[in-house]
Amino acid sequence: MEVMGETMTEHFALEFEIGGHPVGLGEEPLFLPDIGTFFNQDIEQAEQMIRQLAEAGVKVVKGEILHRPDIALDTDYDDEYLVDGNRVQKENYRRLIERKVVSLADYQRLFALCRRLGMQVAVSVYDFEGAQFAVDEGCVALKVASSNITHQPLIEYIARLGLPMIMDTGRADLSEISRAVGWAEKAGARQLIVQQSPKAPPAPVGDHNLRFMQTLQQTFGCLTGLSDHHAGTEMLLAATVMDVAVLEKGVYMDGAAMDQGVYHSMPVSQVADTLNQIRQIHAALGDGRAPLEAKPHRARMGLVAKQDLPVGAVLSLDVVDFAFPALGIGAQAWSEVDKAVLTKPLTRGQVIHWSHLEGNA
Repeated sequence: MEVMGETMTEHFALEFEIGGHPVGLGEEPLFLPDIGTFFNQDIEQAEQMIRQLAEAGVKVVKGEILHRPDIALDTDYDDEYLVDGNRVQKENYRRLIERKVVSLADYQRLFALCRRLGMQVAVSVYDFEGAQFAVDEGCVALKVASSNITHQPLIEYIARLGLPMIMDTGRADLSEISRAVGWAEKAGARQLIVQQSPKAPPAPVGDHNLRFMQTLQQTFGCLTGLSDHHAGTEMLLAATVMDVAVLEKGVYMDGAAMDQGVYHSMPVSQVADTLNQIRQIHAALGDGRAPLEAKPHRARMGLVAKQDLPVGAVLSLDVVDFAFPALGIGAQAWSEVDKAVLTKPLTRGQVIHWSHLEGNA
């Protein structure tokens, strides 16, 4: 692989684990429901969501370490997000961050609850302190958000921490992705998943370009995934058949007011059904090998007499019929018995056996 003019000789692992869940080619995709900061500093609501995710059978919860409002400058820069099918909401980005930051102590409280419920935690991190905190708290994977794909120091810092690394591509072009992957590999990342992340507000279906995940895998030799920004579950289910490692989608409390990211996320009550659909679809894919029958399948047609036939009758399509099941000679042997001579009389509808034919006494 060549990145930014330099040849890279090492390869990323194509099989590893995240929180005890195997990820790799042919494995069931790891579904990461992302509670992010959809709970807007309401820690009790976040705990309720975590409990519902545990009840739904989730094994790894996705979150983020957003603990500093000053990662956003206090300027007049606005963020835009969809709040219904047609209306875009503008909000000052600093004010948005301020109402979503959570103290590290509260994150500890949430992560402890996840562990008590038997779930692991993967998180997006935005600074060095948050990344180290996540490691100290036992998080099982660290994500570089799409907004930080140009943040060389953070990417290199995360790579050196040694945890599985997820990199969101967002609206990056291939040269930006290539550069970021190069930084990660040179800093020691070996367990890397690069995510396709269609733009938000939700892109039209035709702009999701799910096949780009295959391009990412072929280009960088790493596992891939989908950060789903579709207002529905169709993209998650479609990606399930594309041999991706992770499927990430935001989740929010049922009945929550529209907020940043809510329009293209799912209510937490929908997680159990979605997780089951992903598992069913993956199980249905199989291993691609042709079935091997230990014995002939009886749900096939076999030869029967079309009419009463005397000894010496010559078999042909004029005197032979076919019926289920194949109790005697199967239809697949027709070329071997065409024009064969009967040595025994048959009645109409009688099954024809090899022992009825001349030369098979």
